[in-house]
Amino acid sequence: MAESRFRAMGTDCHVLVVAPDPIGDELLALARERVEILEQCWSRFRPTSELSHLNATAGRGPQPVSGDLLLLVETMTRAWQSTGGLFDPTVLTSMRSLGYDADFAQVQARPASSLADVTLAVAPGMSGVQVEREPSTVGLPAGIGLDPGAIGKGLAADVIADELWAAGADGVLVNLGGDIAIAGVAGEGEAWAIGLEDERQPADHPDRVLRVLEFPVGTDRVGIATSTTLKRRWAQGRRHHIIDPRTGAMSTSELVQVTVVAASAWEAEAHATTALLLPPSGAAAWLRDRDLTGVLLTETDEIHTDEETTDG
Repeated sequence: MAESRFRAMGTDCHVLVVAPDPIGDELLALARERVEILEQCWSRFRPTSELSHLNATAGRGPQPVSGDLLLLVETMTRAWQSTGGLFDPTVLTSMRSLGYDADFAQVQARPASSLADVTLAVAPGMSGVQVEREPSTVGLPAGIGLDPGAIGKGLAADVIADELWAAGADGVLVNLGGDIAIAGVAGEGEAWAIGLEDERQPADHPDRVLRVLEFPVGTDRVGIATSTTLKRRWAQGRRHHIIDPRTGAMSTSELVQVTVVAASAWEAEAHATTALLLPPSGAAAWLRDRDLTGVLLTETDEIHTDEETTDG
């Protein structure tokens, strides 16, 4: 098994490839290159990215886009539709108003006193976004900007896992900041096992691993995503990045962390983010109704959607 750890997309990345030497190392190099290509295309923090260019042309009609950007916008639209608008990439105005207008390291380094007053805005939604496959164009209404958020990492993990698998790997795991895509096998007769970390606990706490998610041999494709309000906080911890599109304000749910297992990492991310906007019981029901495995945490409780009990 070949392995690589690196920083990209503002987060820690980890790629595992099950393949004979030297194929594994070649595929790892391909993965790192692909992450950079996708970040340059999808990042809202890079002024030269294709997404930044698209956002700057809002109101000017359909714009030609690459296949990668078309895929991102199509996927964000699907996520918006499948969650009834609760996952909404058009929350960019509120996100910027809250101070998340640059790479997170820069945002976190700013003194809280430098933050301007917040102007909340209900997210306009994706209904006005025009997407055409032939020709490959996307048109944004005036005043709308797209923020991929974590779904960009989830989709990137999916894309890279599928591409490496198709390129000859027996198995692949791509972890981009907690958005995980798995394809193929972990090894001869072996199952993938993923430790779910509890962000409420310090990194060195003996109970940091809350649960081990196991995927039996024969599980060809799976996505896992964890969304939390405990990380990516700024303004001395008073602000976080989970925005309720119905109000434009930060989520006030009792839930502080949600992990979802789905067919793909982007789907898992969309539903994990949605669950964080709902009350605990409503979020658990939302996931159960969609046959999704979820682990939901409040400050004191745990809810496992594949169990009927709540641990306090």
